[in-house]
Amino acid sequence: MAEILTVLSAVLPVFLITFLGYQFRRINWLTRDADDSLMKVAMNVLLPCLAFSKISGNEAIRQPENVWLPPVIGFFSIAIGMAIGWMVRRYATGETGPKARTYAITIGVFNFGFVPIPLSESLFGENAVAVLFVFNVGTLLAMWSLGVMLLHGDLGTAWKKALNAPFLSVVFALIVNATGLNVHIPEVVVTSIEMLGMCAIPMSILLMGAMMKDYFAECEFRSAFRVCWTSILLRMGLLPVLMIAAAKWLPCSTELRQVILIQASMPAAMFPILISRMYGGSPVIATQVAIATTLISLATIPLWLHLGAAFLGLQFSDSTSFPL
Repeated sequence: MAEILTVLSAVLPVFLITFLGYQFRRINWLTRDADDSLMKVAMNVLLPCLAFSKISGNEAIRQPENVWLPPVIGFFSIAIGMAIGWMVRRYATGETGPKARTYAITIGVFNFGFVPIPLSESLFGENAVAVLFVFNVGTLLAMWSLGVMLLHGDLGTAWKKALNAPFLSVVFALIVNATGLNVHIPEVVVTSIEMLGMCAIPMSILLMGAMMKDYFAECEFRSAFRVCWTSILLRMGLLPVLMIAAAKWLPCSTELRQVILIQASMPAAMFPILISRMYGGSPVIATQVAIATTLISLATIPLWLHLGAAFLGLQFSDSTSFPL
């Protein structure tokens, strides 16, 4: 019972802030006009600062297995999800065109950033967050390469998108951490980076809640029953089982097992909505899958975290405070 309360204490604030973002959009405090500028600040400044502050000087990331293996598992966790979505796409959507391709991508791409980052720190501590950012090097590469290739076939454009600020900041932080250059960075710079990083998650989650308000209005869920229930079965049922099994049997460090468990419990991400708009997919399908799995995840995230931690022999942090 104590473990379930620990998980809920970490999960519920994330959904509360998401709900606040939804309400801020509804009362027009957080307008659509502000989305692009706030997202650019979050993606190009705040999240890179958060990644750098968590990775540089982190002893856990100096272990070789926490540098090369997390991106590999991150890449294949997305790739396998897309492959499973691809096999089910025709049954779920009734076609093999843009809607079907978007369905496959959205099944594969889980929410790998905004929700897992605070959950990882709250449940497992800073070492897990650092490994999470390294893990996400692989997820970003898979999303912008395989995802765009499935939709558009333009691999050159895909790789340019993959080389973005969050990705490059992780690579730079790994170099700084490996060489020990972090000790030569002035304290005032370190403090400024940490302060900016602390803003990343609450702002991003508020934006996610606001955008969900817009996307929800676009969807007709009664006509997409098969899309919704298959996405819930795959993204919140089958894929968590496969990822947790991989964490059990692969030669993972404790921190990487913690990260895989967090990621396994996540719903479909919002990023495929953007990708489908850019490359000729179906934003409505991506929205339906993301919202259906996100709503169900209110119940399934605590369940998978509790069962998965017991199966993997992981212990949650004694602190249940929410690090925002």
